[in-house]
Amino acid sequence: MDTAMYVEARNLMVDDQLRPSEITDSRILDIMRSLPRELCVKPELRNAAYADTSLPLAQGRVLPQPLLTARLVQAAQPSANQRVLVVGASTGYTAALFARLGLNVIALESNPELAQVGQTFCQTYAPTVSWHQGPLPKGLTESAPYDLIYFDGCIAAFPTFCNDQLAADGRIIGLLQASGSLPEAFLAIQEAGYSQQFRVTYLFEAQAPLLPNIAPERAFSF
Repeated sequence: MDTAMYVEARNLMVDDQLRPSEITDSRILDIMRSLPRELCVKPELRNAAYADTSLPLAQGRVLPQPLLTARLVQAAQPSANQRVLVVGASTGYTAALFARLGLNVIALESNPELAQVGQTFCQTYAPTVSWHQGPLPKGLTESAPYDLIYFDGCIAAFPTFCNDQLAADGRIIGLLQASGSLPEAFLAIQEAGYSQQFRVTYLFEAQAPLLPNIAPERAFSF
């Protein structure tokens, strides 16, 4: 597929997948028309980069389907200059999307192969992203606190680092799969004076594999 065909595929993705599915944030639509998603997947899968499906990366990881990424980013209500930690940033697509929205992005990835692809991608398309390779369950203390913690994949429980690294009035978003249940997209908000740790809203059911090594530790009480 040549460059013009990728441009056409991006426009079709936006017009046929995102806009009919209530993605109304024009910033997200414009960025996803221009961000070359095909560079975030294996070369042999580039022709499928704009299909309405998740694509395999490495070791059970995937690049989530475009609509899932757009829905989660829109639900996060990102604002310029906010600090976001992208946990499981893989090949950098979502991190770059947040950076193009004007956020201060810290990308955390444990897989060195994926991190290298993501760092190279962001150097060209979102050079303000700060990349870190390390274990996902610990977050990244040195750059905290975060206005937003974004899990670019599914978790089975909230890692305890969210307790310490989320700013006051901060938000957590991603997919949560409780035992025996289907994964659900969620938005968790830390609110001053709220009687419990977080106020959690479940948004919609979705499919994504669990991020590595984020095992259930201690579930927050909602």
